[in-house]
Amino acid sequence: MDPRFDLPLYTRAEVALHLGLPATTLGDWLRSGALEAGSGGRGEPTITFAGLVETHMLRHLRRSGLSLQAIGEAAVALRSRAGRHYPLAWSGLAYDGRDLLIEISNEGREAGWERIRDSQGGFPGVLRRGSAAIGWSDDGYAATLRLVIYHDIDVVVDPARSHGRPMVEDVHVDDVITEVRTGAPYREIAAKFNLEDFEVEALVRPHIRPPAFRKARHLETQADALL
Repeated sequence: MDPRFDLPLYTRAEVALHLGLPATTLGDWLRSGALEAGSGGRGEPTITFAGLVETHMLRHLRRSGLSLQAIGEAAVALRSRAGRHYPLAWSGLAYDGRDLLIEISNEGREAGWERIRDSQGGFPGVLRRGSAAIGWSDDGYAATLRLVIYHDIDVVVDPARSHGRPMVEDVHVDDVITEVRTGAPYREIAAKFNLEDFEVEALVRPHIRPPAFRKARHLETQADALL
């Protein structure tokens, strides 16, 4: 069993939180066929680490200008024609701003690139490959993912450590958030986990409710503002 592919570690809500996505957007992407996800009851873990990486990569590609249709067609083609599960979590892909490409090599010829959705070749150059937030394994698939929603601190997910919980070195992010919910001062929390004050603040920031959902200022506490 490979924990990257075979263990559902995250609920949809957790994936949306880890990647800073609206739940409705994640739902649309899952229904599009661009992503792989298992079935399960509401609130149950259905998404693997590879699925989390695919979702990160899908957002990365969308922000790079690729349409959801182009990404979905390429992902479906790789799964059906090449039997490659979780293709968006694979390092063998590249993109040119419009389509996903795969490297091809023919004997006696230079390596080239082929558009995945229709197998059209002849693409001489590639603008970008992968994502800097992904750490790759020797088999070409993602091994770790840095969660880019956290700024000023590196929060990494590794399915081989602590069941894929987000971590800062040896510190679990949700342990820090639990302490913040108790109302403890940031300085005290930072000392407990061997962090800097600004690092605690950086970990808390993605968990703060948008202003429209906050209580009146005179009723707020640190704990009230956390999801």
